Amino acid sequence: MQRPERLEDQIHFLLSNLIQRELRDPELGFLTLTAVRLTPDRSLAKVYFTVLPAQGGDQEAQDALTRKALGRAAGFLRSQLASRLKIRRVPELRFFPDGTLEEGNHLEALLAEIGQERESRPPEATEAPEA
Repeated sequence: MQRPERLEDQIHFLLSNLIQRELRDPELGFLTLTAVRLTPDRSLAKVYFTVLPAQGGDQEAQDALTRKALGRAAGFLRSQLASRLKIRRVPELRFFPDGTLEEGNHLEALLAEIGQERESRPPEATEAPEA
């Protein structure tokens, strides 16, 4: 029995290679798998991905197309995992767009805005107590 983190890493590596080398779906854009998380019973693998949107394209629409294409390929990917992994039950694959990059960019923009507001404020006068 393998540790869950090690199995997640193996699945991540194998799926990345399979998607890059074996899948020939035109709806798959420039795709990067960011993480694989297994449920405690190891029956389900949540696979998170990011997609570089087409120039001037809508990110949500690109995510939806990619998710649909990966969903169609899930059976093939699972069967390929079964032939490469030494486990009894290969987890079912579910694909989700990874929103952590957008969340991080949003937080960074908020922090930059706070920094600009602090710089634009006049410095508060601090009076030293007289002895």
